[in-house]
Amino acid sequence: MQARRWFPLFLLVLALGLIALLRLRIPLAAEEIPASDKPVTNPMKGLAAWGENYRQDPYVAFAYVPVYWNELEPRQGEYDFAALEERCHFTEWKADGVRLILRLVPDTPTEEPHMDIPQWLYDAMDGAGTWYSGDYGQGFSPDYENEVYRQAHRALIAALGERYAGDPQVAFLQLGSLGHWGEWHVDTGAGIAPFPTQDVTDGYVEDYLAVFSPGQLLLRRPYAIARDRGLGLYNDSFGLPDSHREWLSWIAEGYTSDQNGEHLPAMPDFWLRAPSGGEFSPHEEDGWYFSGSQFSTTLALLRQSHTTFLGPNAPAYGELSGAEEENLRTLLAEMGYSLGIRRCVVRRSFPSSIPEAELTWQNTGIAPLYADWNLILELRDAEGAVAWSGRFPQEFSRWGLADQTVSVALAGAEDLPAGRYTLWAGIEDPLTGQAGVALQMDVPQDGQMYRLAKFAL
Repeated sequence: MQARRWFPLFLLVLALGLIALLRLRIPLAAEEIPASDKPVTNPMKGLAAWGENYRQDPYVAFAYVPVYWNELEPRQGEYDFAALEERCHFTEWKADGVRLILRLVPDTPTEEPHMDIPQWLYDAMDGAGTWYSGDYGQGFSPDYENEVYRQAHRALIAALGERYAGDPQVAFLQLGSLGHWGEWHVDTGAGIAPFPTQDVTDGYVEDYLAVFSPGQLLLRRPYAIARDRGLGLYNDSFGLPDSHREWLSWIAEGYTSDQNGEHLPAMPDFWLRAPSGGEFSPHEEDGWYFSGSQFSTTLALLRQSHTTFLGPNAPAYGELSGAEEENLRTLLAEMGYSLGIRRCVVRRSFPSSIPEAELTWQNTGIAPLYADWNLILELRDAEGAVAWSGRFPQEFSRWGLADQTVSVALAGAEDLPAGRYTLWAGIEDPLTGQAGVALQMDVPQDGQMYRLAKFAL
């Protein structure tokens, strides 16, 4: 009788023991990894150069590509991408690892009367729009509510999507398409009709959303569709304190548009889903933003804006010197993301023999990496040769600024011969297929691969 009473207890203890055994994790290594200084340059963060003016510049991560409709579609339905890509040096920028930011510019004021849309479209619209001469200059402002124009725009953006959606070189698109310089405003003082309201402009945004990811798209001003669909924003008056703070107030509180009197909503956390960008205001020389008296304000505005890129109005490498050059480097290091691994644990879980790496990441930057790239892991043997490697997709764009812990099973590593190994990590740049992101980690590195831990298998 006594044995019968103890038997269920024995089974319970046995079951609990088996569960504990199945959950047993055998530690192989645990390393705390110190941070280094923030990298000054990196892919997908930094300055943007004018795409037409190719130069090799270590501070340039992007090239700004103005897309002129009359060049791209000289005849209806015939798209001359070769002319665009030659004019803006796509091949040369790609060889340097520089990504592109496209903006369709339908109306650029200049000193001479001219038109930036194709002649065939002007004729099809029966000239709907306004020839103007005003404070900005001269040109032709199309009637953005004209249905022929809207349909032609939809077809053009579809063609851009067919060509560039999914192209790793094309990072972002600033939604031009409307207004002077594609900045979503018009000079009503020059006799141009007020800027269209959201029931019209939303249609233009939808044209882009039909073919591009929302996280690639940026608007000049906060709109409800941008807030609801997760678009970014750009500020082409960056660093000029009064106008920049006004832009920040739009983001924080919303505002009433001076273009047509409609309300535009707040978008305070837009940068968590899509980039904040822009360029330095041309009202001051580049050096002014980095001078001793002004730089603290410039840096504060960068942080408040969570900025990832600035340009094409931005200093070129070597243009500044002394303290101003050092301040520029500080700004670049603070801009965008700054990722690093702070803790690495390698273990095995019984009964599986597959090693597992648990990596705790930290972002000390002011924005995410707006790209879901592969994490590269390597095991190197005692001689330093790569004995095992793997690529693991990561949703960096969703990480925000909070620490992230990632667990990765090193499948296949269980077949390696017994011995001493080191674990290395990097982030793959899809333009090269190799590790290409500088990480904020004070450990030995090989190119952009970083040593995390030593252990025995």
